[in-house]
Amino acid sequence: MHRYPESVRPLLCAVVLAVTAVSANALELFTFDRSFDATRLTARAATIAVSDGALEITGTVPSSDSGVVLPLPEQAQDLSRFRFVEADIENTGDQPLRFTFWARSGHGWGGVSTFTPDGGPTAGRETLAPGQRGTFTIDLHTRYPGKDVYTPATNPAAIRWLELVVGDSRITPSLRVRSFRATGEAPAGPPDISRRVLVPDVSRDLPGPGRRVYQPLPGWEKTRVTHVLSLPREWQPGGKYPVIVEYPGNIFYHKFCHSTGTTDQGTMAYGLARGEKFITLNLPFISVDGQREQIDGWGNIEKTADYCVAAVRAVCEQFGGDARAVFFVGFSRGEYAANYLALRDDRIASLWFAFVGTNPGRPWKPADGAGWNKVGLGWDERAARLQGRPWFAAPANLGAHVHVDVEYLEDRPSTVATRRWMQEILARRTAP
Repeated sequence: MHRYPESVRPLLCAVVLAVTAVSANALELFTFDRSFDATRLTARAATIAVSDGALEITGTVPSSDSGVVLPLPEQAQDLSRFRFVEADIENTGDQPLRFTFWARSGHGWGGVSTFTPDGGPTAGRETLAPGQRGTFTIDLHTRYPGKDVYTPATNPAAIRWLELVVGDSRITPSLRVRSFRATGEAPAGPPDISRRVLVPDVSRDLPGPGRRVYQPLPGWEKTRVTHVLSLPREWQPGGKYPVIVEYPGNIFYHKFCHSTGTTDQGTMAYGLARGEKFITLNLPFISVDGQREQIDGWGNIEKTADYCVAAVRAVCEQFGGDARAVFFVGFSRGEYAANYLALRDDRIASLWFAFVGTNPGRPWKPADGAGWNKVGLGWDERAARLQGRPWFAAPANLGAHVHVDVEYLEDRPSTVATRRWMQEILARRTAP
């Protein structure tokens, strides 16, 4: 499972970084010589080694989740004076290689890949033929396309790690990277990050005010299933706090969409709450065998519903969650779950006070009669369980053809309107 910020932090001081400028506007980020210890990197479904001045990456099994994370030491994370990060990559396998290349900041930035919103030739998901070599470029200062987008997609002053995602369930990848470097001159003036909600990393600490922590659920200790609990900064024992439950999208890497499919990536609920007034829960989809998170598809929807009911009950009993004020939000697959999971039966449907960022009240009339993964089946039955609960159809996303899960992390007009609506319906509920 993805645990990037936690897995990256212990490695920051261990990665060998070259700080020798190639030119006035170029900096080699990693030197793959004999002193470079490739075991310090984080690999998923792959092995890594250094050979002949290059980083060799070889998949172990066909997997949609294979890749390598390359953390940058803290003293070298500020790349704001550069415009780009580049990588020279060669496909050393005998099958076409499909991959995405990312610069990631965490803390509420979704990340940016090689996608160029100004009509450039790349679309984020790159392909190399067998034996082919190419240079792939990330614009560190690019923004999501769309109206009222204030901040860059990643923070060029805090690039915490680079990542190559080479997952492909059809092949075992084999590739060679000879260089990662920062190049070009940054645009004039520092980027404005004041309207970005900064999200704490998830830790394994005990729950506490302002913390986002992994939280085990009683009865699931022998599995790898867990969820993420965030208590508001002003939280105190004995208080009463509304709850926002969030579900993640599928594993999906394309253009600006760096979606791991796991609970710990979700930041929509935190963005709506801004770390204040609300408890937030990031809950998992659960595999058919009940032993792990399901990062793609539905897994066992009944076990997922059971987990949801138990997690909401636990947060209300242990941390002052208000059982009469539980909101639902989700990204992509998680948005479909407003129908397929949240209204699945009377027991789980009774949890919800309102739905945010989805529109479960509209008629579901998919062209094929079923919808994605047959989610449309039984819609009329489930829609009846809304029973007049309020829902808020979020305004337009960050822009046409941009599929991202960070839409509530900028204080854009649509985000402010969504927060205002939540406060208004809470106020109406408590009014005499």
